[in-house]
Amino acid sequence: MADKLEMLVEKFGGYVKAIIVNKIGSVASYEDIEDCISDVFLEVCKNPDNLPASDNEMKYFIGTIAKRRAVDYFRRISCKNNNCGGTDEDIILTPDKTNIEEESDKKALNTALWNAVQSLGEPDSAIIIYRYFYRRKAHEIGKILSLSPAAVHKRAQRAEKKIKEILVNQGFYE
Repeated sequence: MADKLEMLVEKFGGYVKAIIVNKIGSVASYEDIEDCISDVFLEVCKNPDNLPASDNEMKYFIGTIAKRRAVDYFRRISCKNNNCGGTDEDIILTPDKTNIEEESDKKALNTALWNAVQSLGEPDSAIIIYRYFYRRKAHEIGKILSLSPAAVHKRAQRAEKKIKEILVNQGFYE
C-alpha cells in the first residue's frame, strides 16, 4: 500500500494542493494546508480495494475528496479565527466584501476554460495542463509526452488558439 500511496501522491499531489490552496489559501497557514493534503490522501487510502481503476476516475475521486476536505478545513479555520461559539454545522459561509456576480462570472469562465482544455484531446490538453497548471517547461513536457520541445511549443500555440476560439464562441471574449 505504501507504494500505491507514493504513486498517488506523486501523480496527484500537485492537483490536490492546487484545489486546497484555491479553497483555503486565503485563511489557512502553510501547516493547515499540509495537514489538509495529508488528510485527503489518508481518506483515499482508507479503502484501497474500492479505488477507481482509471487515472481519470481517480482524478475525479481525489478531487472530490480534496474539495470536501478543504471546505471542512475552511469552516474550522474560519470559526477559529472569528472565535464563534457555534459548531462547524452552525456556520453559514457568506463572502465578505465580495461581488457575488463577479465571483459567479469567474467560476463560469473557469469551468468553460477547463471544458475547453479537456475538449482539445491528447496530447494538447496535457500540454496545456503541464504548461499552465504545473508550470513545466517545454523540454520537460516533451520528455513526459515523448515530443520535441519545438513540437510542444507549436502544439501549445495551436491549442491556445483553439481555446480562445471556443471561449469567444461561448461569449466570454470578443
